[in-house]
Amino acid sequence: MSQAKKSPTSKSAQRHGLVLNAGQAETLTEMATLVWYSDGFTYTKQMMALNKFIADLAGPAARRACLTRAAAREAIR
Repeated sequence: MSQAKKSPTSKSAQRHGLVLNAGQAETLTEMATLVWYSDGFTYTKQMMALNKFIADLAGPAARRACLTRAAAREAIR
């Protein structure tokens, strides 16, 4: 029997304890759609609150590591 594959998103969400209510999931989907399929939109207060909620789950050390990786990736050479 073949086993069903788990999506990486659900695995990541479980690892970080991320559980979104229906409104948060809808907001995150809207935000991801606007980021990927547009030339840019201003985020709403609800979107920014969800960003903070998700980022704060990782903790200070993980946030610093994330910002360090992003800064290195974005460095102009």
